[in-house]
Amino acid sequence: MYIYSSMYIFKKQTFKVLLYLLPLLFQCTACSQSADAYGVYWVVSGTDSPNDVRWGNYLRNHLNRRSENKNIAVSDNPLTDDCLQVMVHVDSLHDYDYSLFRDGDTIRLIARNDAKMLWLIYQFISALGDERVNVSDLPPAIINLNGCEGDFAFEYRGIYSSANSNPELMPITASHNIDYDWGLWGHNLRRVFYDDIPEDAWAQVDGKRIPGQFCFSSNNLYKAIESYVVDNFGEGENEKGAARFVIMPEDDETICSCDLCMKAGNTSKSATPAVSNLLRRLAARFPNHQFFTSAYLSTYTPPTGSLPSNVGVIISAMEVPMQANLSMKSAKIKNFSRMVEQWKKVTNKVYVWDYMRNFDDYLTPYPCLSMIGERLRYFRSLGVSGIIYNGSGTDYASFDDIQTAAVAAMLINPDLHVKSYTASCIHRYYPVSGDILERAYRDWETKACDRKKILPFYGGIEDAVNIWLNPEDFEAFCDTLDKKSKDITDEERVRLNKLLTALQFTRLELQRMPHGNYNPSIVETCLESLKGHTAFDCMHNYREANGSLSRYIDEWKTLKSENEDSHSLLKGVGLKSKYKMDAGYTDLSILTDGLYALPSDYHTGWLIASAEMVNIEVPPGKIRNGLQMGLSFLYAPSWRIYLPESIEVWQSGKCLYKVPLKAGAAKEPFTKHRIQFGLKDIDASQALELHVLQGKGRRPTIACEEIELY
Repeated sequence: MYIYSSMYIFKKQTFKVLLYLLPLLFQCTACSQSADAYGVYWVVSGTDSPNDVRWGNYLRNHLNRRSENKNIAVSDNPLTDDCLQVMVHVDSLHDYDYSLFRDGDTIRLIARNDAKMLWLIYQFISALGDERVNVSDLPPAIINLNGCEGDFAFEYRGIYSSANSNPELMPITASHNIDYDWGLWGHNLRRVFYDDIPEDAWAQVDGKRIPGQFCFSSNNLYKAIESYVVDNFGEGENEKGAARFVIMPEDDETICSCDLCMKAGNTSKSATPAVSNLLRRLAARFPNHQFFTSAYLSTYTPPTGSLPSNVGVIISAMEVPMQANLSMKSAKIKNFSRMVEQWKKVTNKVYVWDYMRNFDDYLTPYPCLSMIGERLRYFRSLGVSGIIYNGSGTDYASFDDIQTAAVAAMLINPDLHVKSYTASCIHRYYPVSGDILERAYRDWETKACDRKKILPFYGGIEDAVNIWLNPEDFEAFCDTLDKKSKDITDEERVRLNKLLTALQFTRLELQRMPHGNYNPSIVETCLESLKGHTAFDCMHNYREANGSLSRYIDEWKTLKSENEDSHSLLKGVGLKSKYKMDAGYTDLSILTDGLYALPSDYHTGWLIASAEMVNIEVPPGKIRNGLQMGLSFLYAPSWRIYLPESIEVWQSGKCLYKVPLKAGAAKEPFTKHRIQFGLKDIDASQALELHVLQGKGRRPTIACEEIELY
């Protein structure tokens, strides 16, 4: 083999000559054919450099490990007609991040650095996959074995999902995960202090220190961060040792107004000046590490001056709707584009924090891939340099294996034909049941895109039904998939067991739909199956916060009893209101449908109202003196849902009596409260009005479940 001059021009010209000479010098005599049709692969290094030799050995060894024929890849010319030569070369000055050149029976793999070469090698292996080379654990390739070249669309390609939590697989898919490659993430600045936090590290407001928010001009804060970086990550002298750190205020709008911060330029609305000064100081101290802040609350606006090359910003795309056919003329898109452009003026590292889940329901399928492809093309057009997709974290999500593989591929190439690639992923991971899964998932994606509705980042089962999920079709899909799974073994059976267990959650949610066909038998079957979640380490939670599946199952046991023991005289009786109800909550029939709600979910079964006084009219016919009336309310302060202050009973324009409510000390983040009172002094021939009064001095929001009469 040849050794090149250190001069780039000579090296590049010489290598181009070699790309064409080597096939002539070492060419096998077989005719050109598809790459997976060869009996043996002759793997050679592109140069004699130790790095090329290492990568040649790597590719050869891993091809042999994945084949029952341990000599499917060789280092010497096998002198056979059934041979494909594969040359491997790393060139930091290559025109593209990766290239694959095909010339007859020779393929040349070229990448700019080791990380991209590792990805390219596994792309090549994945593309070769057949009955001889096992690639069942690898996502389908996006390269073309007849020739391709390109650059990765984004320098940072983060996916925060359980399917992307294997540190050995992440380099293979060229993806990142914030739990593995960030030295400091989110609102975790407190962890840089090993002991008590010094008083001057806290923000000062009106002359007083406020524990909970930081003073970013504090020298003690700088020293704590410096020690934390050195102790845990060193100086980051090389690419492997470098790390990323997020330096941002705590999750509130408090801004330090001490003399140093005001001198830096802080205002009552912006902490950006002091935060930026700290970032500049850290960037100079650690030139090999990268430091980021976020465009959020008090650091929403960019600084006035340029930031160092190793300082960047993370911008949330929460306001960009998860919707097909994004309108570039919409106010939200314009605002987001404007923010990115403003930050690009001060830094060349603009990362976007985007979303790929319904964070109130990880287990109901969420058909977002076509929309994510569109979003990525939009972010690329803005010049964004990094993307972080917030998925289900360490928790399982239905179809997460498929969606994570597809998102990883689109982060490299947003122009990927997502429907075809998704189908390839499904059949790769589910070779026996793939047809069933592909039909269902394709249908969900098609409906979600065609209906042009917004997929919620926080939503309930009714959102899914309104946008993409047909309850009858879903039941049939689950039954068909379950029957098919009985005949499947190995890794596919493991994947299907997880998926089928998770889908029981969706079936239960469909049973909670107002006016749905509640079926106690289906509920019992699903609850029994969902108990199997304990067999999977990653399936303890079904949502982002307070989402224990064990608790959900316990709540369902109570709910099942409530539904089956409902004997209210008002069941099925229509109610009215004289006043305007909240948008989306005008159907008062859910208050008398005999179907109860879970306290842990305000989306389904609860009537939400924000007026200071909610009027509910009960028609005559059922009411009479001596009966008991009961109302159920949700108390969840973290969701800003409170109990009403009182309920007044009115008839014929006169208040008969008033019933006060008290929340008491809540031990749980959400609880259900029932109030019951007897009817007296009632004229049975006249309608009865209930005036539900909210308390003063807070945002008025109540959630009512059922109105009962016994």
